[in-house]
Amino acid sequence: MKFGKQILNQQTTEWAAHYINYKALKKIINSLQNAQHNERSLPPTPVTFGSLRDHSQPDDFQIFKQQQKTAFFFKLERELEKVNTFYLQKEAEFKVRLRTLVDKKKVLFSSERRLARSASLVTLTEAFQKFQQDLSKLQQFIEINAIGFRKILKKWDKRSRTSTKELYLTRQVEIQPCFNRDIITYLSDSVETNLLDLQDKKVKLSATPPSSPERRHSMSELEEPDIMDDIEIELFKAVTIGTPTTVHEILERIRQHQGEEDHDIISRVFWRACSEKSTSVESIEYLVKTNKINFKYMDDISERTCLHEAAIVGKLPLMKLCVERGVKVDCTDIYGRKPLHYVCMYGHSEAATYLLSMGADCRSCDHDGYNPLIYAVTIGHTKCVEILLENGAQIEPLEGGDHNHIPLSLACQYGHKDIALLLLDKGAKVVPDAEGITPLHLTARQGHHELLKVLTEHCTSLDTRDKYKGWTPIFYAASEGHIECVNVLIQAGCKVNITDEARHSPIYYAAWEGHIKCVDKLLQLAGGFVEATEPIMNEQTMIVENGQVDEQNDDDLDNNINNIPSLTLPPPILPLRIYGHSYLDKKYHIQITLGHPSSKEPRPPIHLYGNSEISSLKLVMSSKPDTGIIPHSIILPLGDDRETFSFQVDTLKSFSLEFDIFPTFGSRVIGRGVALPHVFDITNDHERGNNLVTGGTGRKVISPLFDTHLKVVGELAFEFAIVKPFQGVQLEIGGQVETYWKSTNPVTLPNAEQPLNLNEINGSIPSFITASSLSGAYIQIVVQVTRDMVAVVYSEWMLPVEEFDLCVSDVTFKQFRSLGKQEGNNDFNNIANLAVLQKLIHQSYLSLGEVLKAIPPTLGVNLEIKYPTVYEMSRFCFSDIPDIDSYVDTILQTVYDYAQSHTTNDGSEILNHKSNNRSVMFSSFNPAICTALNWKQPNYAVFFNSYCGFDNEEIIRGKKRKGREDNGTYEDVEKDKRCTSIKEAVKFAKSNNLLGVIFDATLLVKVPSLIMNVKQAGLVLTTFGTTNNDNILQDKYKVDAKVTDGVIRYNSGFDAF
Repeated sequence: MKFGKQILNQQTTEWAAHYINYKALKKIINSLQNAQHNERSLPPTPVTFGSLRDHSQPDDFQIFKQQQKTAFFFKLERELEKVNTFYLQKEAEFKVRLRTLVDKKKVLFSSERRLARSASLVTLTEAFQKFQQDLSKLQQFIEINAIGFRKILKKWDKRSRTSTKELYLTRQVEIQPCFNRDIITYLSDSVETNLLDLQDKKVKLSATPPSSPERRHSMSELEEPDIMDDIEIELFKAVTIGTPTTVHEILERIRQHQGEEDHDIISRVFWRACSEKSTSVESIEYLVKTNKINFKYMDDISERTCLHEAAIVGKLPLMKLCVERGVKVDCTDIYGRKPLHYVCMYGHSEAATYLLSMGADCRSCDHDGYNPLIYAVTIGHTKCVEILLENGAQIEPLEGGDHNHIPLSLACQYGHKDIALLLLDKGAKVVPDAEGITPLHLTARQGHHELLKVLTEHCTSLDTRDKYKGWTPIFYAASEGHIECVNVLIQAGCKVNITDEARHSPIYYAAWEGHIKCVDKLLQLAGGFVEATEPIMNEQTMIVENGQVDEQNDDDLDNNINNIPSLTLPPPILPLRIYGHSYLDKKYHIQITLGHPSSKEPRPPIHLYGNSEISSLKLVMSSKPDTGIIPHSIILPLGDDRETFSFQVDTLKSFSLEFDIFPTFGSRVIGRGVALPHVFDITNDHERGNNLVTGGTGRKVISPLFDTHLKVVGELAFEFAIVKPFQGVQLEIGGQVETYWKSTNPVTLPNAEQPLNLNEINGSIPSFITASSLSGAYIQIVVQVTRDMVAVVYSEWMLPVEEFDLCVSDVTFKQFRSLGKQEGNNDFNNIANLAVLQKLIHQSYLSLGEVLKAIPPTLGVNLEIKYPTVYEMSRFCFSDIPDIDSYVDTILQTVYDYAQSHTTNDGSEILNHKSNNRSVMFSSFNPAICTALNWKQPNYAVFFNSYCGFDNEEIIRGKKRKGREDNGTYEDVEKDKRCTSIKEAVKFAKSNNLLGVIFDATLLVKVPSLIMNVKQAGLVLTTFGTTNNDNILQDKYKVDAKVTDGVIRYNSGFDAF
C-alpha cells in the first residue's frame, strides 16, 4: 500500500489537519525530478574556453537544486513542528484526564459503600475504556507520522542523490517529544493496569451478594450506612422491575434511616433508573412525589445528567420529566456530548424531535468533532437525519472551522443511499475534502453503484482528481474491481483514457489487481490495447555504486573542468551467480496466517470482547519450547491480510505457540493465548477437507485469550500450514543432482512513479534476472498421483470412464494403466516434433518415471504438479486425494530416483557427458504446492503458474467435477487472490524465493506495462495461452520465455553468462 493511501485509510478524520503534509513534500521532490528530466532533454552545452576558465560558477540546475533543498527542509521543519505541537497538546490533555480518572478510582475504592454501587464502577470503567480508545488514536497518529518522515526523507535522498536520511532522523526527528515512546508507554500501561483493577473489583463484587456475611465482615458491622447501601440497591431493583408497592415500602424505610451523607440516594436511584429500558413509569412517579430528587444531579465520572441517560435509551416520558424539572437540553457530559448527540447516535427520532422543539442546538460538536447530524449519517438513522435537516442542521462544514466532516461524503462512504438523497435534496454539494476526495471517489471505492448513479446526476465533473495520486473516481472503481461502478461512470461520460501521476490508466490498475471484468470493459473503450509507459531500459544504462543501485545520467556531470571523469576503467560489473535456494533439511516449516482470509466472510485476527474500538494492537507470537527462534512482533491491523509468519522446528510433538496481546506502545499484557501441540497434529483428522488451508496442509484455529485473572477476554483466529522435510534422498549441492543457478544485475525502476513498490514485496532493491541455468526447450509434463502413491502423467482432472466420475487419485496405478491399454499406442520414440511428443506423452497413461526414462535426456522438462486449490476442493469432490506433503514427496522421490539411476557410484554421469544430466523445473497453479516444492529441495527451480484472473474452468484441462450439492461439510471459500491477481502472484513468488512465474499472456499483451512490473520484481517471466503469439511485443519488453504447444523455449541470450 502506498503511504499516501495509507494516510487516507488510517488517519483520524478530526485530526487530519495535524498529520504530515506528505503530498506537499512529495511535490517538491517531484519538481526536482522533473527538472532533471528536462535538463536531460536539452542538447549538451558546448565546452568553450570561457566555460573552462569560469568553472566555479554553478549551472542553472545546481542553483535550482539548492533552492529546492532549502524549500524542502524548510517545509519539513514546519511539518515536524506542527506534528510535535499537536502531540504535546494531546499529551498534556491525556495526562490530566488520566490523573483525574485515577483520583476518582482512589476515592471509589476508599469506601466499600461507594464501591458497592455498581453504577459508579461501570461508569468509571467506561471512562477508562474511552481514554484507552483515544490513546490508541494518538498512538496511531505517532506511528503514521513517524513512517511519513522516514519515507519522505528516503524519497528525497533517492531523487537528490544525497545521504541525509539517517542523520536527519537521528538529530532532528527522533529527538522530538512526539517520537519518545516512554510517555505513551506509561499512559498505556497505566490505563491497562487500572482497567484490570476495576475488572478485579467487579469480579469480587459479583461473587459476594450485598447482604452476604463476607461483605458484612469486610465492612464495619455496626455502621448505619451499611443498611442504607442495601436499601439503595433494593430500591433500584424495585423501580426497574416495576413493583410500585415495594417502591413505596422502601421509601418509607429510607425516611427512617436517612442520614446527612445519604440525601442523594433517591437522586442516584432516579439517575440510574433513567438508563434502564425496563424502568416502570409508575414507580418513577413514587420517586418524584417524594420531592427529594435532585434533577441536576450528575455522575461525578461521566458528568452525565438524568437527561443524558434517558436520551441514550430513548425514554421520551422521562426526558420530558427531566426538562420540565429544570434540566437543560444542551447540558454536556465529559465527552462534550449533549442529549441530542445521544438520541441521534442511537436513532431515537421522536426524542430528537422533542429536544429540537425545546431549543436543542443541532450544530454543536463534541470533543471528537462530531455533531448530531454526523452521528445520524454515519450510523444510518435516516429519520433522525430528516428531522435534523428540517431544523437547520449544517449540511456543509464551516469554512475555517476545526472540524471538516462532510455529511454527504460520510453517507456515500457508508452507502446510505436514502440519506444521500435527503442531503442532495436539501442542497448538499458534491465537493472534495481536504485531501481532494469527493463523494464520487468514496462511492466508487466502496462499490455503492446505485448511489454512484445518483451522484453522477448531481455533479458537474466526473473526473476530479484527488490530491495524493491524481486519481479520478474511475481509478478507484477499477482498482477495487467494482464493475457496476465502472459501468455507471462510463455511462455518465467519465474519461477512461486518462492517466494519474504515475502515468498509468485505470485499465492498468484493474489488470494488476486481477479484475478481469473491469479490464474487458475498459479495453473496449480503449481500443483493446494499452501501450506501456516506456519499455524496460537497457541494462547498460545502469550503474552500481557502493552496493547501491542508481541510474546512469550523463548530464549529472557539471560543465566545469573539475568534473571530467577519470579515464581509468572501473572493474567490470559481473552478475553474481546464486545457486539453488534455502530448503528444509530435517526441520519442519510452519507458516502462520493471522485471521481466516480465505473465508467468504474473513475473520479478523483478534476480537476483544468489549474493546472493539481499539484501533491498534501489538501481537507477540513466540514458539515453545524456546529454541532460540526470535518471536514475531506484529502491529495490528496488518497491512497485508495474507502476510505469513514462519517457524522452523525439529519436531512437531512438543511445538506450541504463545500469543501475547499488548497495546501498541504498552508493556502490560491485555490477553494471552496458546496453541498446544495437539493443535498442530494433522494426522488424526477423519476428513481431508478439514486439513486444507490456502497455505497447504494445515487447519483453521480459534484460540481463546485470557487476562491475568484467567477470564476469557477475546479470541485469536489463525491458519497454519506445515511443510515436512523431504526424507527420500540425501540432498547434496554439487553432488549427483545438478543445481540450478540464477544471476541478477540490480537496476532501478525506469519510472520513479511506478505503482509497483518493491518495498511492499520484500523490502529490497528491485532487480532483473539477467541470466539463469535454464536454457533451451522444456517440454511441459502434467503430473498427478494415484491412490497407491504413484506419480503418473495425465493432464485432465477426470478419467475417461463412462457413467463414472473418477479422478486420478481415485484409482490405483494398475487401474490407471489399464485405461491406457484401451487408448492404444504408447510408442513415442524418435518423434522429432516436440509439440506432437508432448501431446502423445499425455495420452500414454505412463508413470512419471517411465516418461523420464523414455524421452531424450537432452530435453528439459517442466513438471507441472496438478493439485486442487482450497477453492476447488470446496466445490468438487476429491475424497481420496493424498495430502500435499505426501503428494509432493512422491513426485520428488521419482525425480531423484531417476537422477540417481543416471549416475555411477562415484557420482559421474553414465556417459561422462553433461548432456545426460536432464534439466528439470517444477511449476504449479496451486501456491501451496509451490511452497512445498521450494522448501523440500534446493536443486530444481520452482515457478508459480497463474491464469491472471481469467476463469480457468473454460480452459482447464479436463472435465468439471460434480459438486456435492447435499454435503455441507466444506466451507464456502473465496478464490485465492494469488491465483487471480498478478500483484498477489508476484508478491507470493518473490516472498517465497521462487525463480519465476508462468502467466497467461492475455493481460500482458494488452497491458505491456505489467511485464515491466513482473520483471522489476526480479522474477523470470514465462507466458502461455492463445494470445501468446505476439513475439515482437513480448521481445520488446523482454519476456524471458514463451510456451507454445506445450513447450517452453527460453529466449536466446538468457543463459549468456
